[in-house]
Amino acid sequence: MIRFIVDSTFGITKEFADANGIKTVGLTLLLDGKEYTEGFRESWNEFYSDYAKSKSAVKTSQPSPKKFMEAIDEILKEDANSEIIILTIGDRLSGTIGSAQIAALQYPANKIAAINSFNASISAVMVLQELMDAANNGATFEEVVALCDDVKMRASIIFIPASLTELARGGRVNKLLSHVGNILKIKPVFEYAKNELSILAKALGTNRAIATAIEKMPKKFDRLAICYIGDDRLVESVKGRLMREFDLDDIDVEPMCPVAGAHIGIGTVGIVTLASKA
Repeated sequence: MIRFIVDSTFGITKEFADANGIKTVGLTLLLDGKEYTEGFRESWNEFYSDYAKSKSAVKTSQPSPKKFMEAIDEILKEDANSEIIILTIGDRLSGTIGSAQIAALQYPANKIAAINSFNASISAVMVLQELMDAANNGATFEEVVALCDDVKMRASIIFIPASLTELARGGRVNKLLSHVGNILKIKPVFEYAKNELSILAKALGTNRAIATAIEKMPKKFDRLAICYIGDDRLVESVKGRLMREFDLDDIDVEPMCPVAGAHIGIGTVGIVTLASKA
């Protein structure tokens, strides 16, 4: 049986994890001297409440190989014949994949693959869902691993940060752009796709930024969701436009994890897609 391990940035619920036999490994956050373990999304409120009131930068750290080994051991204890796929946040955002790979190497007698998802948060979950579907439909371990090479290149997030402060702190935009952009209400439209973070466009104001994000997203997709960080005030605007643009009855809305919040900022909204094959 194929089993999955993911890191906490995927932001799955405990119910989803339990129902599908998925193990999670938590990243940690440090804010104002207090350490938070990023767990299932049900546990995020404390961090976001404290973060909204703080003016301090957040430090994040990846889990150790030991944490992944503990998750592997739990699965093998449940079923010694399990074949395990570990998916992690893209390595351009975190070094978590390194810990997962070290852990996997400690089990040479077992089929264990540690895979860099090239994605983050909800787009990484879309990769996970595609691999789960394949496994549930009878694909072999090798086939699921090979499928990931295709799927992870089709998933992406296009997002609009509420401000550029956190991105500047992390060195992902320069401080001058952050200062000027915040004053002039310039909204860069970012994309994280194929393990690369890029600025697709710069728009004057949130409404134009949302329109630009929709213009830039794939027009044919197998999966679609809206994501937000800590504050969902822009979700309905994005949802309404997408529903009209693509004649949809509804769209999934998903929160993003605290690690994303620490690096991008509360109030961010994004469009997540798994593009259809050409």
